[in-house]
Amino acid sequence: MKVSTSQIFDRATTQMSKQQAKVSEMQTQLATGKQVLRPSDSPEQAALIQRLSTALNRQDSYASNLDTINSRLAAEEAALMTSEDIMQRVRELAVQGNSDTLSTGDRRIIATEVRALRDQLVSLANAQDVSGNYVFSGSMVRSQPFAEDASGNLVYQGDQNRMLVDVSDQRQLALNRPGNEAFSSVIRETDGISERVGFFDVIDDFATALLSEDSQQLQNSLAEVSDLTLNLAVSIADVGSRMNTAENQADSLADAKLRYQTLLSGAEDLDYASAITQLTSEIMSLEAGQSSFAKISQLTLFDYIR
Repeated sequence: MKVSTSQIFDRATTQMSKQQAKVSEMQTQLATGKQVLRPSDSPEQAALIQRLSTALNRQDSYASNLDTINSRLAAEEAALMTSEDIMQRVRELAVQGNSDTLSTGDRRIIATEVRALRDQLVSLANAQDVSGNYVFSGSMVRSQPFAEDASGNLVYQGDQNRMLVDVSDQRQLALNRPGNEAFSSVIRETDGISERVGFFDVIDDFATALLSEDSQQLQNSLAEVSDLTLNLAVSIADVGSRMNTAENQADSLADAKLRYQTLLSGAEDLDYASAITQLTSEIMSLEAGQSSFAKISQLTLFDYIR
């Protein structure tokens, strides 16, 4: 078999071109810090990197949802705790209002304070978060939860929906609590008839009883105000529980994110020490091939004869 000079040149050129391309690719890997530059380089590894990147991005999305939940719950907790403090004061006034030693003027003074406290409570029940959404209106976040109807009665205008937010692949947390649950009503027994009385109606009836000096209603108001105060404490416990759950979930997300980052780094990031060693070896091989080709290409038949 005869090997022509052109074949030798072509084969050597092809081999050196492949070697140069390999060196160039390794240099690009070092510049980018990535093992896989194109999906075609390693389809299976590229698919793994894509799956891990998607999972990691989901953890960031869940963390963002938790930030939203924590902000909303903080606004809810602040409103409820202040409301409970106010209701403690209303209860103190209810105890005072049931004293037989009070004069008509004293009860009017108490009624004036009760109405002022009631207005503060309405303002808190209509609290908004940092985004301007109403905290206690259910899913109707742009509608004021408590407002007067055509008859002048303060009524709940929100809905009963609890908005659920994804915080992991398998878990959701409630973003809100409807206002008529947070500021709950009580059951009033009148002549053997039970009726549900709203949160603010209880306070209004208490102020009215003070002005009319209705001793029976004052006694009922003391019991009902006590129930409202207890219900607010339960609402505070509920939001506290959700805040603890959100905090625990944030810790779980941080662990999951670190795990995905570690796996992604192992699949995607370049081992610089190994890559530099391999690149040095490839460059030496390329230089040796170029040197050999340069010498071979200068040989002639006369060199062989000598």
